[in-house]
Amino acid sequence: MTDPDTLLARAATVLRAAPEPGWEAISDRVLAAVRAATQHGRPLIATPAPADPGPGALLVTDRVLRSTLDRVLRRRHPCRPTEIDLDIDEGILRGLTIEITARYDTDLSVLADQIARTAAAVVTDLLGDSADPALDTIRVIVTDLVTDGQAPMPPP
Repeated sequence: MTDPDTLLARAATVLRAAPEPGWEAISDRVLAAVRAATQHGRPLIATPAPADPGPGALLVTDRVLRSTLDRVLRRRHPCRPTEIDLDIDEGILRGLTIEITARYDTDLSVLADQIARTAAAVVTDLLGDSADPALDTIRVIVTDLVTDGQAPMPPP
C-alpha cells in the first residue's frame, strides 16, 4: 500500500504543474488588478509629532486621510469631493485643498466653511497635534454645480 503522505505530495505536485484551464487568457488582467490594488501611500506623522520619528512612531498614510475625508464629507454635507490634495512636507501635513461638486441651490460660502471645519476635525482626529500646521491652510474649491437629479448627494 502507498503511504498517504507520499500520495498527497505526488498529487499536489501534479496539480501545481497543471495550469488552470483558461488561465492564460486572463492571467495578465488578474496580475494587473493585483498590482493596481497594492498602491502605496505617503506617511504622515501622527501625534505626538517627534522631531525625528523613529521606531514606534505612529504614521497614517495619505490614502487613509483622503478616504476618511471623502467618506465623512459625503455623509455630512450636500457635496461630493472630487479631489483632495494634501501638502505634505517631511511627513507633516502642511495644508489641504478639497475640490467639491455641490448642489445648485446651496449657499456655497456657508458650505465651504462647514466643509473646512469638518475637514479640520477629521485631520485632528487622525493626526492629533501634528496636524496643527495644516489647520490654518484648508482650502475648499467648488468646481461644479449640479441639480438634484444629476448626482446622489446627502440631503441639505
